[in-house]
Amino acid sequence: MRTIPLWLLMAVLAVSCSQTEKNYIARVKYQKLTESEIFNKEMVYDVIFDSRESGTDSIKNQSRQLFLKAIDTYKNKKDPQSAVSVFRQSILTYPDAKTYYELGNALLDAKSSTASVKDAVEAFEVAKYLNFQPASIVYYKLAAANNILLKSDETIGIYNVVYNLENAFNSGFSDTSLLLKDQNLRSIAATAEYKEMLSRVLTKDGKAENVFDLYKKSFEVYQQPYAITFQNLDDMRNKQSISYDFARFIPEMQNTSFGRDVSHDFFYIAKVAETPAYTALIYSSISFWESEMQPVITRLSTYDNEGNIIATKVFAGQFSAEKVKVGTIKNNEIVLQDYKRIWKQSIDKVPFDENEVDKYELLATATFRLNDNGEIVELSVPANYSDSVVFAKN
Repeated sequence: MRTIPLWLLMAVLAVSCSQTEKNYIARVKYQKLTESEIFNKEMVYDVIFDSRESGTDSIKNQSRQLFLKAIDTYKNKKDPQSAVSVFRQSILTYPDAKTYYELGNALLDAKSSTASVKDAVEAFEVAKYLNFQPASIVYYKLAAANNILLKSDETIGIYNVVYNLENAFNSGFSDTSLLLKDQNLRSIAATAEYKEMLSRVLTKDGKAENVFDLYKKSFEVYQQPYAITFQNLDDMRNKQSISYDFARFIPEMQNTSFGRDVSHDFFYIAKVAETPAYTALIYSSISFWESEMQPVITRLSTYDNEGNIIATKVFAGQFSAEKVKVGTIKNNEIVLQDYKRIWKQSIDKVPFDENEVDKYELLATATFRLNDNGEIVELSVPANYSDSVVFAKN
């Protein structure tokens, strides 16, 4: 009988073990929420966590398209009741903190029943659980919803309202004039509980903050130099999405068409300067109606202390598969560059995920300065530079 060499036996065993191990390697399958789980915080978190192990970009895009359709119905068509079902479809496709927050708003505005207001509370609670920012606004809306329920639900006490309002104030909100105008909350202002709470929070910090303060505090602070490069042109979707409560500070958000052809969402990027005279913020908008190579426009805007825009300039962007812009701000000098992105293979024949960028061809470089008043001043702008700037009205 022929003996098998030891080295050969060990090699066979090694291959066998390697193959066995491979059989146990599996990608986590993306699990969607069900209707009964839509307000289950732990299930929502598990779905989001598991999505990190599976390819869900296309699912997230579908969810965002539904979200923007719901926003169109809610904000433009003034039909919060119809928007509710579309927000829910978006969440069931892929859950997101901002979608829960806007679902709560739509349910609150619809007020079709006590059950819908209770669902609004649930939606705001999930948004809070998912760390929606600014947190103060979520607490404020929770207080409003609970104040509505005071009239119909004996289990809801005034404590629930005051508790959430106190959390709102402690998180940065202190616009008492807005509260007094809010039909969902102004009744609470006459109560002793509210007055006692207000006395507590205002003695902690005498500085009252307005809506613009909340807006600019939501941006992560970056020291100059700050740059957006080829590598991070389109990764803005990983940033916190901007609430539509702040649309007054973003003209494009107010003017956005939410129709079938194009729609955008907006994201906090960076606070790159703040002085007694102005604040400089960078935010991005992304078109979610494109299936691939989604257009991204990143703007640098300066604001006065009241939140009025002083100047706005396109700071960076992915405008098409070939046209891109990158930007840097250093010592308040802004350098913007237009490039042509050249692919190794024809983009008409080869999908982007199978293609590679060969090089970037510089087309033009322009320089500007951010002056002490927050104005953007031209230093050097060639004729072939593709510019976009809007100055505040006098």
